[in-house]
Amino acid sequence: MKKFIKNALWILAATLFLAACSDDVDPILGDNTVAPEITAPADGNVAVLLKTDEENLFEVFEWTVADFNLDVVNNYRLEMDFSDANFEKAKTLITTTNLNHTFTVGAFNKALLDAGLEAEKTYTIQLRVVANNYLHSEPITMTVTPYFDVDKWTLIGSAVGGWNLENDQAMKYDSSNETYYLELEMKPGEFKFRAPQKDPSDPWANNMGLNKDNPELVDNGSAIGLKSGGANIKVSGGNYKVRLNVKDETFDIEQTSVAEFTDWTEAKLDAVGTGVSGDNENATADNSGWNWGNVLLADNDGLPAKDGAIYTWTWEGIILETNEGFKLRTLNGEPASNDISFDVGFGVIDVENSTDKVVDAGGNISVSEKGVYNITLTIDAVNGDVKKVIISTPPPKYPEQLFMIGDGVGDWDWNNTDLPMIPVNGTPNLFWKVVWMNETGGFKFAPEKAWGQDFGGDSDAVQEEYAKAGNNIPVPGTAGYYMVVVDLNANKISIAEPKVYLMGNTIGSWDMYNEAGLFTVDNVNEKITITKTLQAGELRMYVSHPYFPENDWWRTEFMILDGVIVPRGNGGDQERVNVAGVETTIDLNFKTMTGSISQ
Repeated sequence: MKKFIKNALWILAATLFLAACSDDVDPILGDNTVAPEITAPADGNVAVLLKTDEENLFEVFEWTVADFNLDVVNNYRLEMDFSDANFEKAKTLITTTNLNHTFTVGAFNKALLDAGLEAEKTYTIQLRVVANNYLHSEPITMTVTPYFDVDKWTLIGSAVGGWNLENDQAMKYDSSNETYYLELEMKPGEFKFRAPQKDPSDPWANNMGLNKDNPELVDNGSAIGLKSGGANIKVSGGNYKVRLNVKDETFDIEQTSVAEFTDWTEAKLDAVGTGVSGDNENATADNSGWNWGNVLLADNDGLPAKDGAIYTWTWEGIILETNEGFKLRTLNGEPASNDISFDVGFGVIDVENSTDKVVDAGGNISVSEKGVYNITLTIDAVNGDVKKVIISTPPPKYPEQLFMIGDGVGDWDWNNTDLPMIPVNGTPNLFWKVVWMNETGGFKFAPEKAWGQDFGGDSDAVQEEYAKAGNNIPVPGTAGYYMVVVDLNANKISIAEPKVYLMGNTIGSWDMYNEAGLFTVDNVNEKITITKTLQAGELRMYVSHPYFPENDWWRTEFMILDGVIVPRGNGGDQERVNVAGVETTIDLNFKTMTGSISQ
């Protein structure tokens, strides 16, 4: 019986103990407890964290001991919360039994990101030390800007404002699936992805575009293929969600709302006024209610070209009268297909980019000199249908080919003389030729092997330079090779001693006009030649003249292919010829356009 009573008392005591433990009761501490106090760092620090400093010391956090007046081991945690949150959603950065903790820049940055802060945003936070889940220090404040702990990827392009550094739209990083994402408004335009900070010397060194040769419109899609340096990605505008997978070189895009812009696609425009010359082939009298001079429809039957939300109308080769006014308007001054009508005058002229012949005629547009002009009118539907007009003079038209003829270089019969000049690559006003000239005679030029558009020079040469005119140009008087260059922009013709050079690795230099690569003109043997020990490599040769674009030697280079001198002209990179690193003789015969390489 005693044993039963004793066991019953133990059971009652245990029950009471468990009941007491189940209640949420704060621990009872003495009056002399002391909370920890943060002694370092100081309150109010400002820190912009940089990935380049990730191994460097950030701060040593230090605090005083917490005293509970109990024989216990203190466990401390460093907590963080936003400055106005009062630690209601505090995040623990570290736990320790020590009275200090050392953070590197990288470790503190990771702790902040793990706590929910976003990279490259500035926050004011509070930090405090809590001992044994109970006593806590007074908080200190700190202003911090974390960095991306992965490569920063951005969107950039006309769709987000431009292609400059300030237009980069930083993407957020989703560590759960190692992708970057961003929701943003985009204008009609183009964009690409890039990591502008990965190579500090070149923000474009790491960029990705469509796995295509040309830009394409992509408003929606998933797992769309990308490639390094790929094509621009076009969007029609609106709100988009974009997700980038750098590892897989793919992206997802979703257009969540469509941008609303004025549609000018079917709007026809015309030019109207007495300034529109009747000499224009398709000009007609203005029979609209304006009854003002002549009317000329814009190119493309009056309709615009469209690029995103930029609409462009052109009048190429329009003839304008001197000191007469005109305007540009919706067809006949009536509403276009979008029920909007407008007319514009001098007020929308882009003066800086227009010819200085454009003048203000009481608000109308006019020109100070009758002639042929190009007019471009653009409407930017993204920016409130802003209108801009540029009026320019067309660039001069140059012939695609030029021929020499005359008894100074052959004879005056087109059937016998075949001396095509060589265009300077990408420079339509310049032609060159190394030609053999006789002791006597003259020569002229023509854009085709026929008379009618032929030309020569004036009668007086200045240092063998002639102004373009109609006279025959006399040969210098000594038979031999001469360099002839025609500049159709400056209307000049030059006759000079040929300058032919080697270039590149075979002479150990990519500098122009290097004497080590200069050929000798050997008129006795009717050749231009060089003999020297070359380094092994690709043989590169060019001709030089003061008229040519400076430093662009490749525009006038040539090769010897199968014994034939082949100028580059307006072509692309030529087939290469490799030579060994031995003594080499190169002979060039520009009379027959043949050459040889002897090693």
